[in-house]
Amino acid sequence: MSHTTITAGLVAPAVVLLTISSSDTVAVSAALGNDFRLNLTTNATVGNPTGSVDGQRITIQVTQGSGAPFTLTWGSQYNFGSAGAPALSAAAGNTDVLGFVYNAALGSWLCVGAALGF
Repeated sequence: MSHTTITAGLVAPAVVLLTISSSDTVAVSAALGNDFRLNLTTNATVGNPTGSVDGQRITIQVTQGSGAPFTLTWGSQYNFGSAGAPALSAAAGNTDVLGFVYNAALGSWLCVGAALGF
């Protein structure tokens, strides 16, 4: 693999569109990228990511769909610290961005920030 390919992957990672399954679960494969986007059309649970790598960073952009507000619950590997998970924006069309870093020693995706209401 050339250095150009590695650099290009780090600068402009592929956007991964997430979907909600019929069981209202959102499957996340960290092996597919670092920029995940979800159009929230029902209450759902974000599953624990598969393919996690120690130190990996991901962002999950959640946009409220028509009929909002919808809620998300998070798999057991998402750790929001003492503050807890942020309340998502309620208005249809609003987007919230949550950032995580994977800590293999803790077996957790640590939330490093949330920007709400775009």
